[in-house]
Order: sequence, then C-alpha cells, then structure tokens
Amino acid sequence: MLFFLLYFIFKFSYNSGLESSMKESKFKYKVAGWLQEIARNNFSFKSNNNLDFALQKNDFLVSDYLSYREKHFNIIKKQFIQLIVFKIIITASLLSIGGYLVLNQKMNIGQFVAAEIIILLVINSVEKIIVGLETFYDVLTSVEKIGQITDLELEEETFSEKEFCYNNIILEAENLKYQFPDSKDKILKSISLKINQGEKIFIEGENGSGKSTLIRILAGLMSPTSGSYFINDDTFRKIDLKQFRSQIGTIIKDESPFEGTILENLTLGDKSISQEALRWAIEAVQLSGFIKTLVEGLDTKIFPEGRQLSSSIKAKILLARSIIRKPKVLFYEDPTESMEIEVANQIIDFITSESSWTVIVSSKNLHWKEKCSRNLFMEKGIIKSDSKK
Repeated sequence: MLFFLLYFIFKFSYNSGLESSMKESKFKYKVAGWLQEIARNNFSFKSNNNLDFALQKNDFLVSDYLSYREKHFNIIKKQFIQLIVFKIIITASLLSIGGYLVLNQKMNIGQFVAAEIIILLVINSVEKIIVGLETFYDVLTSVEKIGQITDLELEEETFSEKEFCYNNIILEAENLKYQFPDSKDKILKSISLKINQGEKIFIEGENGSGKSTLIRILAGLMSPTSGSYFINDDTFRKIDLKQFRSQIGTIIKDESPFEGTILENLTLGDKSISQEALRWAIEAVQLSGFIKTLVEGLDTKIFPEGRQLSSSIKAKILLARSIIRKPKVLFYEDPTESMEIEVANQIIDFITSESSWTVIVSSKNLHWKEKCSRNLFMEKGIIKSDSKK
C-alpha cells in the first residue's frame, strides 16, 4: 500500500507539479528582470506617469508569479493531504487489527507496540519525502532549465586547412535572403554582391531597409535563410568560422563595453597583443588623452555597459578593440554616431586611409560616404544601386 501510494502521488501530480514549478520560476525571473530594467533606466521612470507604468507592469508580472506560486503550492498541499489520509487509514487499520489480535490473544502487547513503531517510522520517512517535495521540485526545475539551454542547437563548426585563403578576403553573396522566424516578410530579398579585399563600402538606406541584417550576415553573426555566401570561393557553411572571425572587427549598434578593466575591454584577455599594437590602437581612435587622466590608467574598472563613461569614450573603446588585431575586414554599424563631428571625421579619415583592410559600414555620418570608394543604397531588402568612385 505504501509503494502504491508513492506511485499514485507521483503518477498523477508529478508533471503538473513540475510544470507549475517551471512557470513559477519563469515569472520570478521576469519580475527580477523588470526590476533590473527599472534600475538600469531609472531616469526614464522618474516622472509620475512613467513610474505608474513601471509599477503597473511590475504588479502584472508579480500577479502572474503569485498565481503560479499558488498553483504549485496547491499541488504540494494536495500531495500532503493524500499522505495524511493514507496515514490515518493505516493507523486506524493498524489499531483495529492489532486490537483484535491482542484481544484474541494472537499477539501480545510487546509485538503490537513493536509493529506500531516500525510502521509509523516507515510512514514518517515517507512524510519527510512529501514535506521536502518543494525542494525536490526546485532541483528538478533547475535541472530542466539547464537541460533546455544545453539542448539548444549549437552553431555548426567546420574547419578549413587552407589558412592561406585569409591573406586576402573576398566576400561574395548570391541570391541572399533572410527572414526572421516569427515574421512573414523577408528582411533581405535576393542580395547579390562581391566585395574585394581593401574596398571601403558605405551602405545607406531608410530604417528597415536591411542594412544591419546584411552587415551581420556578412560578418558571420547571422546565417542567411536561403541563398549562398562565399568567402574566397568557399561556401560560408563550410569555412572555419573561428578563423574567419579572428580576421574581422565588428561594432554592432547599441554595443557597449562590458564590466571589467579598460585593458580587458580592449584586448579581451588576448596576451598575444603587443604593447605597440595596444598603443597604436589607442592613439588611432584618440583615446590616449582620456586614459592619461585616469589614476589607474588601463587598469581602471568599467561598470556594466560603461555607465560611468561618456558615449564618446565608449565608442572609442569599441573602435580600438575592433582594430587592435589589425583585421582584414571591418564591419561597422554607426561606430562614430556619439562623437563630436570633428573627432569622428578624423577617426573616419584614419580608418578609411588604411588600404590593407576592407571596411563595410552603415552610418548617419555622411563623411563615411565621402571617404568610401563604393556606395550601396538599399531599399526594402534589396540593393537599389551599387556605385563606385
């Protein structure tokens, strides 16, 4: 009967208990995430109207959390009640049968008490299992969440033995298309182009024209939905992505420094970067003057998202990081947008004057367009014009 009870409890309430525990955990972290967003954007929520919105959304998330918390608690309560009922039945049955046997002199008092103690010890052990079920569900929820992460598809890695192919990088796209999984419309429609080593390409177009998506696909950060992408005549899916990415520098829109020292943000822990290369990159983006004002210099700690730094300094750190390894190709999305025009133009002059690397950039600063040798104009996911100077 004891084993049947345990089977019965887990058979009919295990899945629902785990599901409610998962939902409870999900909304708990949604609440924590929203509170973190409020803290990160605290200036945006200082006015009464904005604060009301923040609190209403927080109340909504907390309400969902409490709802699933209550559902989970009810399942635990139901399991505990089932055990109590079983304990009552077993105890009553034991007393009835034991009393009958004692009265009929088929069992003495000592045997009856011993049997009572043994059975109650077993039942109490099971009761401890039921009482600890919430902890058990928490462990299962953690394992399930880890399992969901580890079950995600990994980026397919392939390796090429032809290292010489990266001395010069030629990018070529044929009938390239991209569509987000939850969207009916294609962001990119039939993109075909060829980019030779050393070209300086400016991509322009209205918001939503596909500029950022094209740059990210060319940089290997996203995979096209259909079509072909070649690097030095090798299909993109067959090349060594790690090797390719080691030869490029990227700045993606809204990218920011991470928590760590300035040196860590510049080198990403790469000890092979020489002091000469470090000094060259810092001076190239006009960051040296700022670093000299810091007591700890390159060892100065940066807060998450570089919150104690000006937007211009953050942009310079990202630019220095992108060129410090002297890559073959640079992919930029609005890299100088937050800088003063004069300083931005000087940095643009430096980057576009280097003939060794390819530059592919989209920006609101038209000085990039003046300095680039090729201009792509995009509209609604297609390249409307491709002009060279």
